[in-house]
Parts: sequence; C-alpha cells; structure tokens
Amino acid sequence: FALLASPALAQETDVDTGLPLIDSETGEPIIGENGEILVIATRLKGQLDVPQKPIMTLEEGDIQSYGSDSLSDLLAQLSPQTGSGRGRGDGQPVVLLNGQRVSSFREMRDIPPEAIRRMEIMPEEVALRFGYPPNQRVVNFILKEHFGTNTAAIEYGVPTLGGFADSELEGGMFRISGPSR
Repeated sequence: FALLASPALAQETDVDTGLPLIDSETGEPIIGENGEILVIATRLKGQLDVPQKPIMTLEEGDIQSYGSDSLSDLLAQLSPQTGSGRGRGDGQPVVLLNGQRVSSFREMRDIPPEAIRRMEIMPEEVALRFGYPPNQRVVNFILKEHFGTNTAAIEYGVPTLGGFADSELEGGMFRISGPSR
C-alpha cells in the first residue's frame, strides 16, 4: 500500500473508478483498496480499432455451435445478422481477416471454422474505413495464432438405372503459424 499512498509516483488511473491501474516505475498491476487485483486486458491481435462497437461477437464455442464446415457456410447461416438493411445493394458483408482486407472471399472461404478465434460483425459505418460504401456490414474473422488440420472428403455415386458410376476425392491441409497461413 506504500505505492498507493505516495503522490509522487506517476500512475495510470481507471476513468470510471479513479483507482490506479499500473505503477509507472515497475509496470506491475496495483492492488486495490480492498485487496482486489486489477486485471488489464489488451485487444486481440487482428481486432478492429474503431469507435463503433460490434453488433455481434462470436467466440470459438459460439462458432462451433453453428456446425458449419467452412466460412462460406457460416456466413450463409448468419446472413440475417450480416446483411445490411440500409441503402441499395445486395447486402453482402465486407469480409476482413485479422482486421485486414483480403483480395477476395475465395482466398478464405475454405478456412475451417475451428481456426477462428473470434468473429465480429460490425455496423455499416465501419465499411467506410476500408474503402467500401456505407451500405454493407463488416465481418472480421480473427484467426488463432497456431492451428493445423488435414481434411479428406470422398464422394461416390452409383446409378440406379443405367448411366455411369461417379466418384470424387478431395483433400486439404490448412496451417496457421503466427502471421503465415
């Protein structure tokens, strides 16, 4: 408590409570008056730094509850929340990956939903910051720092009356290691 009593120390304070947060000399969190420890959280890497709050935020468990097998399937399921009711246009959202524009949605449509750490649906005003018209919502997918998966799909069709049998085999590998994927 010696740190709290010393007015000579420069300290950051919480705007709402006026309590000191971090000791400027040591950089350590300061224990509050009732012995509570103040925890300071930082933004996630890839999270948008805009004044508008997200309309909807989905964490890993929320995303998994939709049972989607790709980001395009997830966006289709969330179309009522991602579509804009303003102005003209088809209402398709602007899609960002870790807060960055991508060349096209095809670049990321097959990313497995298990690789997503958080999904934020932002209001239409945020689209202006990325060079889009203000009649589209913004969807920001924040990827996990490290992730890897291998996928395989086999399809076989047998005709019932004549024709030919049809088969298809598809495989894929997806890895995230820090900034590279």
